[in-house]
Amino acid sequence: MRTSEHRLNELDGVFERRSRALLLERFTDDVVVAFDASPLGPHNDKTARVVRALGRAAIAGKEIVISLGENGPWGIGRIVLGEPGNFVRLPHVCTSYDEALRRVFAIRRQAFFSGSQPGCEASEIEEVGGAQ
Repeated sequence: MRTSEHRLNELDGVFERRSRALLLERFTDDVVVAFDASPLGPHNDKTARVVRALGRAAIAGKEIVISLGENGPWGIGRIVLGEPGNFVRLPHVCTSYDEALRRVFAIRRQAFFSGSQPGCEASEIEEVGGAQ
């Protein structure tokens, strides 16, 4: 017997497929160039939507910037629930905060395109009145 829960699951699947398709369409080289030029922003609308979508990935497995000193250098960590401190440090060391942000963006981009970031939702890149 089909229930409302079945319908909600079906709609969630449709939303996820459309969200991913929209993000794939929007994640162009000009977005990467715009982010690399100014990791802290401000970003144009298209870049901001992609950045927000990547930021909405599931917490577990997400990359974060960590401070290795008072004013740098900066490292990259990955949130791993159950580990001491709930993260593991990746081998990357960056001399500036902007460089660390660029590295995190590159890692998340690679994960998105390889399909290893299932928690990444593109609902944040939906245009007002637009469909996923």
